[in-house]
Amino acid sequence: MLTIHDSLTFEKNDFDITAYGEVLLDMISREEAPLKECANFTRYFGGSPANVLVNMQRLENKTAFISRVGKDEFGEYLTEILEKEGVNLDCLQHDQEEGTPIIFVNKSKETPSWLAYRGADINIEITEKIYSKIDNSSIFFTGSFILSKNPARANAIKAVEHAVKKNKLFAFDPSFRAILWPEGNKGSEIIRELLAQADFIKPSLDDAYHLYGQDHPENYLKKYHNDGAKIVILTLGKDGLLLSDGKNEPVHIPVFSEKVVDVTGAGDSFWSGFLTGILKGLPIIEAAKLGNAVAAFKIQGVGALSSVPPLMEIISYYDIQPIEGGNFNE
Repeated sequence: MLTIHDSLTFEKNDFDITAYGEVLLDMISREEAPLKECANFTRYFGGSPANVLVNMQRLENKTAFISRVGKDEFGEYLTEILEKEGVNLDCLQHDQEEGTPIIFVNKSKETPSWLAYRGADINIEITEKIYSKIDNSSIFFTGSFILSKNPARANAIKAVEHAVKKNKLFAFDPSFRAILWPEGNKGSEIIRELLAQADFIKPSLDDAYHLYGQDHPENYLKKYHNDGAKIVILTLGKDGLLLSDGKNEPVHIPVFSEKVVDVTGAGDSFWSGFLTGILKGLPIIEAAKLGNAVAAFKIQGVGALSSVPPLMEIISYYDIQPIEGGNFNE
C-alpha cells in the first residue's frame, strides 16, 4: 500500500510516460468576464493530457501521446507544436471526417468556465501499437474529458486495463462534468470505477463537488479513498492542496506563488512537476511540492504552455531536496 512518504523506482523503459486523451485549441478570452460576455479570444495549445506531456518533456522526460486530431489546419498546428516539443507521436491519429476539438475558456484567476466543441478526439481507436507504447512506458496517464463519449471512452478503458495488468503506474485526473456525458450523472459510475484502479488522482474542489456533491475537503478525501483511490491530491485553489493516502493524517501544502495571471492549465503543470518528481525518485510528499512549484511558475503567464524554467532551477528556487539515491543528475 502506497503512503505519502514512499518513493518509487522504475524499470528502464523507452518512455517515462504515455498519455491517452485530447489535444485541442484553447480559445482563451482577453477579458476577465463571464464567458457569454467575452468578445475577444486568443488561440492557445490545449488539452489536459497534451499539456502534461509537453510540460514533462520540458522537464527532461521522454513522453508519448495517444490522441486523434482532424485532418485540418488546426490539427496541423497542434501536431507541429507537439513535434517541436519532442513528444513521440507514433500513436497520433488523423480523422478524415471530424474536426480538431476546440474549447472556449474565460480568462480567470479562479476556476474558469468553458464551452467545448468536440470532434476527432471522440474517435480515438485502439491498436496494437498503442498497447506496445504502454508496455514501454513507466507511467500511464489519462483524464476524464476523453472518457465522456464513445468510442474514445471504451478504448480508454481498454488502455487503462492493459496498463494496470502490466503493472504500470496509473495516474488519473477525475474531472467529471455530467454535462459532457450523454448519460449525465450516471457517468460518475465509470469515473468511480477508474478511481479504484488509479495509483494517483488529482481532483480539485470543483471536481469533488461534481462527483460527490457539497461537502468538506476532509470528507471528500474519505469518499475518494472509499471508492478505492490510493493517493489523493485534492487541490484547493489559492489555499494549496491536501495530500492523503487514507492511512496517515492528510498533509496540507500551501501554494508557492500568490502572483496569478491565468490559472488555465495550472492543474496540468502540477501533474507534470509531480510525476517528474515521482520518476526522479522523490518521496510522494516531496513530488507534490515539486508539482506546486511548477504550477507556481505556470500561473504567472497566460495559456497552458506558458514558460517553465529548467527542472534544476525550479528545484533550487523552491529548495526542494532530492533524496540520496534519486536520479536528478541523470
